[in-house]
Amino acid sequence: MRMVFWRPPLLVLPVVLILACREQPRPLIGTALGSTFNEAVTMALEDATPSGTTAVADALLLAERSSVAASAIQLATTLLSKPSLVAVVGHTNSSASLAAAQLYNDAKVVELAPTSTAQLYSAAGPYSFRMVPSDHRQGWVLAQAVARERPRDARVALLYVNDDYGRSLRSVVGAALDSLEISVVADLPHLDSPGKTRTVLEDIQTVIQTKPNVIVWLGRPGSLHSVLPAIRPSLGDVPVFASDATTTWSLRGNPDGVLTGVRYVDFVDLDATPEGRRFRDRYRARFGHTPGGGEALAYDAMLVLLEAVRSGARTGDDVRRFLDQLGRERQAVHGVTGLISFSLDGDVQRDPILRRIPAPDAVATNSP
Repeated sequence: MRMVFWRPPLLVLPVVLILACREQPRPLIGTALGSTFNEAVTMALEDATPSGTTAVADALLLAERSSVAASAIQLATTLLSKPSLVAVVGHTNSSASLAAAQLYNDAKVVELAPTSTAQLYSAAGPYSFRMVPSDHRQGWVLAQAVARERPRDARVALLYVNDDYGRSLRSVVGAALDSLEISVVADLPHLDSPGKTRTVLEDIQTVIQTKPNVIVWLGRPGSLHSVLPAIRPSLGDVPVFASDATTTWSLRGNPDGVLTGVRYVDFVDLDATPEGRRFRDRYRARFGHTPGGGEALAYDAMLVLLEAVRSGARTGDDVRRFLDQLGRERQAVHGVTGLISFSLDGDVQRDPILRRIPAPDAVATNSP
């Protein structure tokens, strides 16, 4: 576990520091995120603290290298040991966010998850917020895309990762397909753990035998990259619709072209607005690689929490009230991903979009 305690450069006299130590400590905002998300958070902290000014909050950035429950709970426990903690940007995905949610709610500390979509998270508690809509919205986007692709004769192979993320999406997508009277001819879970991807390949013949004309993939792109070469010889250019986890593959540039043409759910199009393009260019110049929507959402998550502290929030309960009021008693916060406000369930008010993975070295495009 890598720990970084972020403070702005100290530009005040020592005597002032001595006096400040006697005052109530500044609120602390923590993170439990992957490395690129923490890079985006660092940018937000720097942007909120121009040279010569004093930070409104301290920050403790923790690196989350595993999404298993035990790791998420360990990180949450470390953060909650800090008495001035008021909010956390994290965790990395649905499984980790759900595992830690009860700890944060019991401690009355806000958890603001950048990319966690599992429906259960909406009911995790009053201190659980997220920067993306729940799987319910994403599921309907995928089901409607299938209906447009094959309006009369769709035969869907529904392949999902067997964890909180995949099972939640599978439930929603399955119900949406059923309501649209779309036939599901294969409904199979798989594992994504290291050394377990062969489990997916073992089911390929089952999938092929059902003769689907559409594949819906609710899992990570690494496993999809293993599956598609095994499917294509028998099913040809069968269209593939994938969930939001596939976004990461588009950022890698799809180097061997295996996932070219796969349509996937995303929540942010950085090319669509001047703010998004500026964020992308600044991030790339600073860190040497291109950010995706997830990094932008992590940036905005820290931005909105800093705005809460700037407005006077000094406890987790204060931060919760601030977030609840956005778009109601308070104006929504304007971030690089757009206007930020939350539903009564703590879900951001944002519509998913459908994008297409381009050929190598091309630019991702939005898909109808």
